[in-house]
Amino acid sequence: MKRFTFFAAALLALAACTQDAGSGRVLFNEDWTFSLDGGEARTVNLPHDWGVEGEFAQEYPGESGKLRWWGKAEYRKSLDIKPEDLAGQVFLEIDGAMSHSRVLDCGGWPYGYASYAVELTPALHTGGNEIVITLDNPEESSRWYPGGGLYRNVWLSKRSLVHVDHWGTAVTSAPVGSGAEVQLRIRLRNAGAPAGARVETKLFGSDGLLPVPPVVTDVECLEDGMEIVQDFTLPEVVLWSPECPQMYRAETTVLLGGKLADKYCTPFGIRSAEFRADGFWLNGQKTFLKGVCLHHDAGALGAAWNEDAWIRRLLKLKEMGCNAIRMSHNPPAPELLDLCDRMGFLVIDELTDTWTVPKKPNGYATLFDEWAEKDLVAMIRRDRNHPSVIMWSIGNEVGEQGIPEKWSIASRLTGICHREDPTRPATAGNDNLWAASQPYASTIDVYGFNYKPHAYEAFRDSHPGQPFYGSETASCISTRGYYLFPVVDAKDKGWLDGKPYQVSSYDLYAPAWASKPDYEWFYEDRVPECLGEFVWTGYDYLGEPTPYNLDPSVLTNFHTEEEKQAAIALFASWGQKVLMEPLPSRSSYFGIMDLAGFPKDRFWLYQGRWRPELPMAHLLPHWTWPGREGELTPVHVYTSGSVGELFVNGKSLGIRQKSATDHRLRWDDAVYEPGTVEVKVYKDMEAYKAGEIWAEDKICTAGEPARVELSVDYAGKDLVFVTAAVLDARGNLVPDASDRISFAVDGKAQILATDAGDPTSHQAFGLPQINAFNGLASLIVRRSGKFAVTAEASGLQGGKLTVQ
Repeated sequence: MKRFTFFAAALLALAACTQDAGSGRVLFNEDWTFSLDGGEARTVNLPHDWGVEGEFAQEYPGESGKLRWWGKAEYRKSLDIKPEDLAGQVFLEIDGAMSHSRVLDCGGWPYGYASYAVELTPALHTGGNEIVITLDNPEESSRWYPGGGLYRNVWLSKRSLVHVDHWGTAVTSAPVGSGAEVQLRIRLRNAGAPAGARVETKLFGSDGLLPVPPVVTDVECLEDGMEIVQDFTLPEVVLWSPECPQMYRAETTVLLGGKLADKYCTPFGIRSAEFRADGFWLNGQKTFLKGVCLHHDAGALGAAWNEDAWIRRLLKLKEMGCNAIRMSHNPPAPELLDLCDRMGFLVIDELTDTWTVPKKPNGYATLFDEWAEKDLVAMIRRDRNHPSVIMWSIGNEVGEQGIPEKWSIASRLTGICHREDPTRPATAGNDNLWAASQPYASTIDVYGFNYKPHAYEAFRDSHPGQPFYGSETASCISTRGYYLFPVVDAKDKGWLDGKPYQVSSYDLYAPAWASKPDYEWFYEDRVPECLGEFVWTGYDYLGEPTPYNLDPSVLTNFHTEEEKQAAIALFASWGQKVLMEPLPSRSSYFGIMDLAGFPKDRFWLYQGRWRPELPMAHLLPHWTWPGREGELTPVHVYTSGSVGELFVNGKSLGIRQKSATDHRLRWDDAVYEPGTVEVKVYKDMEAYKAGEIWAEDKICTAGEPARVELSVDYAGKDLVFVTAAVLDARGNLVPDASDRISFAVDGKAQILATDAGDPTSHQAFGLPQINAFNGLASLIVRRSGKFAVTAEASGLQGGKLTVQ
């Protein structure tokens, strides 16, 4: 049996434990001077994404969000240097710069998703210095919205001549009984100090110093780049898991002549993980990967990193029952992995979407030969201490799958993963079904299938012992709160209405290569050896607005020429006028939640599947359909139960049960009449016979819009997300309301962005007013203290909210 067992560790963002606490590492984000394409300079704070600050333009490609993210930019910032700084070394650490970044004449990195450090010391002098970072973000380099600018954190690090290297620690651990054996490998740098050093490490838990002796290593001859190893035995530990994300930390000090030269902190977690032929085992328990794929933008905030925005997103995923994330298709912000450590998510860390076969003229294929190994090594060394990370993904849907003479690329990248981190397996997202039956399959450790659940059983039988999973599943498409009649089950029909370029939210529709969620689940249940799935996608994202995307690059999604031609014919079948009109869509329809973060109906479909212990029921569609009286209006229920009875205005429409191929309760013969729809759900048929209700839901016909109600969706240390709902006089959400809402804040706050989740909206995110979309809108406020928000809409009672 092919088995990978590993015990890993993790970085954790704690105020008391930065990566280099005590070494002079500080954020270098404030007061940069920014200019784009030689234009007027202005002051910005980092992280900064110039693309999302701009206007949407119809002539820009929908595939990358109809925003102008390309161009040549320059960032400048002053830096005061003291003589003692030049007695050591000064570094700039850049978590992400889009793209082809260059720091003075000191170095740079082309891949916009990579993190790197560059030494500034040779270019510095005592007194005032100007730090200049240039970017060159080329057009036709991405098939989704990449953003532009210094969009992640930048750090200034002042180090002594002797210090722990950048990303210079690696922790491995093995649970033993109730305790664990922990090993810390430390790589030291010496830029000219003649003396030896003393390296001491102490281990800490959440309650303080652990009752284990510190380990001291005396180094007499300190060679630059040398590595030392320190071992610890912990008598009792709490294992890290999504349910209990327990973290520890190692604090390492470097002493020269008895004086502190460096202090380096390595947070870590202790857990075991096995990829076996019968599934994924975490801490000895079989664990199904209930995952989603995520792109790196955060909706109205674009690619710019913000911790509060991502905590909000992860909390919603937790509520749904998600326990895993595939970072698609690039290394994420390092702080996102910190959050996954702290909040309990299993992670696939991914290198790239492209190898040598291009998907875009200026895409990663132009960098691969020179930079692929450097980028992969940088990703692994940066992220190897995170307990959340369980696999390294070397690529996604690469064209090389179908080219046998290029399979050696996969073997080489997998070998780099094993060399840099022997504790984790390598994987990839694969869409070429033929390749799965070829020697290519053995070039990676854990095989990922994109949209091929029907292949699970054959792969299990033909590759005994090789773990496999759904690396991309479903790609169901929908628009929050939008429903189209009649309701049909065919995946390529039901949304083909052209304008208003939305997709019906009955969750039955998918592009030609994909399927509704139930199709994936049928094969997961049939083949229990499958490790799990990663749904495309957890959230809508900027760009890739399939099915309303006629950009040529989207055709790379199709797995055969026949599929591509069938899709083109399908577009033609619903009107040449659509093909000839410019399509307005600027963001995806794939998300379980929309771009503003509001759950679509599908949220509750997955919650019913992934949290079977949670009593829940969700009715759809809404029940406000003036003009549809007497017409068929199918009612579906998403639930963790298996039997339900539906009532329309108190009259029973009978009971329904789930099946192996349909995970929803359906009353397709329901006829619309204004009033109330109610469902009573039972765990199973025996519970129904006993009258034991498991969950209930009820919706009412709404009246005319009457008022705007404000509520806090999420309040973080920096950002507050406020939801505006358009209600009728009785307090019901008006499900088709599109009233224009104007926001204002009073107090210690400023409006940062607005959005409502409409994938066809071209309103700039930075405006303080927006049209509600199907009854809802979202306001993002940056705050530094107490403030009040007011919302006004013509003809409606306004709303007010005070945030402490």
